[in-house]
Amino acid sequence: MALYSFNISLVSRGKGQSIVAADAYICGEKLRDNYEGKLHDRSYRDDVLHKELLLPVGAPNDFRNRQTFMDALNSAERRHDAQMARSLRLALPIELSLDAQVRIAKEFLEENFVAYGYCVDMAIHAGRQDAGKKPRSIPSLGTPQDNPHLHALIPLRKVDGHGFQRTKLESRTRDRLKQLKEWRKCWADLLNREFERQHLDVRVSHESLAAQGIHREPTIHLGAGPIALEAKNIQTDRGDHYREIISRNKERERNLSRSKNRFRFRGRSR
Repeated sequence: MALYSFNISLVSRGKGQSIVAADAYICGEKLRDNYEGKLHDRSYRDDVLHKELLLPVGAPNDFRNRQTFMDALNSAERRHDAQMARSLRLALPIELSLDAQVRIAKEFLEENFVAYGYCVDMAIHAGRQDAGKKPRSIPSLGTPQDNPHLHALIPLRKVDGHGFQRTKLESRTRDRLKQLKEWRKCWADLLNREFERQHLDVRVSHESLAAQGIHREPTIHLGAGPIALEAKNIQTDRGDHYREIISRNKERERNLSRSKNRFRFRGRSR
């Protein structure tokens, strides 16, 4: 079974987060946050394989400029603790080519967000495996391999010909658990259809590990910040949480192995 990972969060000023910093990071660009008066330069990144602003019909044409887009979004959100955008991070199967990954990512984002009047800034990262990059304190889950993935920032306000709308009430209703489950299933269905179309003998499931009968606790995404600190031998809460999950999963595997061995032994003794 191919890797399935679907993570969604909110970019919020109330958490000290900058939407411009987030966008500069995923797109590998130099952008100025005119709300905070800071410049965020990620133009040195060489792992951004594809980036694109997806705009709904009727959106202002000047939104195609990423700096203009970010300025308009910051101006539309006046509260100091405003929730700015949804942030998606989706694993992309290494079994698919970059062209296929881009096509499926755009289909998913256009069907679930752009068609409803939302702008989306998307970028695909190579996720290149670097043996010297991951700290020794972070145990590997298996054979090291590249981890291509999709980032998408989706402002919570819809747009029309005048720009971002004054209200984002509908965005709040779309944040419910039912909606999240529908997005997760849609992504899995799109991937599986592509696997089938290309005659690949792999599939993904949006169901939880428990629902699939897999006795393993899901790991968490560490993020660049904790990994950088761990590389400097500075333990982080997120790193500790990750190690605890790995330890519990190994203990489950040992217990399962012991149970199977006892069953075999009893079967032979009869």
